[in-house]
Amino acid sequence: MGRRTRRRGAYGENAPGEGGFGSYEGMPPGPSAAPERPEKRRNLPLIIGGAAVAGILLIGGGVGLSSMLKGDSKPKPKPTQAASQQPQATPSPTQPVLTPVKLQSRTTDPAPLTLKEVFGKATFKAGSHKYVRTAATGKKGCTGVVGGVSLAKALKKGRCTQSLRATYALSNGSLIGTVGVFNLQTEAAAKKAVKAAAAKDAFLVALPGKGVTKNNGKGEALGTSQARGHYVIMTWVQRPDGKKISSKYHAAVQVFGTQLVKGSNLALALHYRETEGKPLQK
Repeated sequence: MGRRTRRRGAYGENAPGEGGFGSYEGMPPGPSAAPERPEKRRNLPLIIGGAAVAGILLIGGGVGLSSMLKGDSKPKPKPTQAASQQPQATPSPTQPVLTPVKLQSRTTDPAPLTLKEVFGKATFKAGSHKYVRTAATGKKGCTGVVGGVSLAKALKKGRCTQSLRATYALSNGSLIGTVGVFNLQTEAAAKKAVKAAAAKDAFLVALPGKGVTKNNGKGEALGTSQARGHYVIMTWVQRPDGKKISSKYHAAVQVFGTQLVKGSNLALALHYRETEGKPLQK
């Protein structure tokens, strides 16, 4: 096995030149991005979370508007003389309140995840770039799928019952990576696991796949970790040759990592569970 190095935290957490970044000066490894400076640690979670929140607000607004229109369609009774002299509030029928089912625990989200649900897209496009899935696997429990003593303990303490991973590559072969999701008992446990994932020895174990991803997990990589309800999402992104990625390309690598979560169907699957209270069936 080659040397496996997991750069803790999110893309660009270390300053340029620190932690082994910045020594390779080849062509850009992946999708271009406007910012030249590396993004901060929490940018990837905020991009995904922001998209999810926007969806919730749109759904909630639609429900509210629908209820208002339904109420306006009913004919209004003509006021009597007594009522006109002394108006009184008329109680309206109780309407069921439709609120999103939050992913706070397995109590409100008991159905196990499936590979088809979260990593159902074998290929997808983002801009002019095509992403191809080369491997996917799922198992009960979370042993052997992360590195780092504290992280492994946090997953165990959080009663992690599932670990699912999928590996994707850009069709031009410039970047490869693995995205993983872990099913913990509560949101609080997931947040503790994310804190443990910030340790220097913590990382998602990359999943090797076919073709250009056969050496996935060997060499230098960048990764992220975030909590989404009672789930923990982690990524591992690297060059196929395992060489270090120049800091000026960290923004492009971050785009790749973001798309692993969004394009694979993982972000949509968790968002659907959060708003509909059941697994996404596709």
